[in-house]
Amino acid sequence: QSAVLEGYGIDVREMPIDEAKAMGAMALFSEKYGDTVRVVNMGGYSIELCGGTHLDNTAKVGPFRIVSEGSVASGVRRIEATVGKQTMETISANQQVLVHLAQMFKTNVGEVENRIQQQAAEMKELRTALEKFKAEASLGEARQFLMSGKKMGDFNVVTANRGGLDANALRQMGDFLRDKASNIVALIASVNEGKITFLATCGKDAVAKGVKAGDLVKLVCTACGGSGGGKPDSAMGGGKDATKLDDALAMVDNYV
Repeated sequence: QSAVLEGYGIDVREMPIDEAKAMGAMALFSEKYGDTVRVVNMGGYSIELCGGTHLDNTAKVGPFRIVSEGSVASGVRRIEATVGKQTMETISANQQVLVHLAQMFKTNVGEVENRIQQQAAEMKELRTALEKFKAEASLGEARQFLMSGKKMGDFNVVTANRGGLDANALRQMGDFLRDKASNIVALIASVNEGKITFLATCGKDAVAKGVKAGDLVKLVCTACGGSGGGKPDSAMGGGKDATKLDDALAMVDNYV
């Protein structure tokens, strides 16, 4: 852009190729040249061997805006740009968008970037707070699950269906149950958009007596047309058929 604004005069001449190379003319795109070549000299700023048409002054290019730059072949890169009226139209359209953004954020154009950064920081804080509240709510539910567990011999068996939980929330809930009760055998299911996610967890005493979360989650996943597995104390899997979920949960008691 600075070369455009300098308004270099453009000189176009034909000369022997050796003379052109001696003055530093640059060949483009590995083209083949004859003994006589066309040399375009833009004020010494750029001297090229080129057969194309050119202005007589760089300033006539007008506003110059690079659109893209990238590789087109080994050792060859291409720059695409707009000039003149098309660039002005693009700048005008971008300015209108910027003004609209400033209005949305109730600020001026010069402060849009700062305001967006502030909004992004606030959103990050809100997401962090929301995740904290969701985790606390999930642990509260886990406490309720623990209290409502079914005593089966030496085990405390918990089965629950809680929609809207992702894999991380299920793991947190399962870890809480496993840490709070060494004899826990728990299976928690969550259905999201028709797909089931299962988490099975077993306390250390339950594992010692032969109950394994990996075996349990495989059982219920298979019943719902899915698959899963994991360690004896914690395992996850998925199911495709939500209509079989109740039957799958009922299998936990039989397994224990």
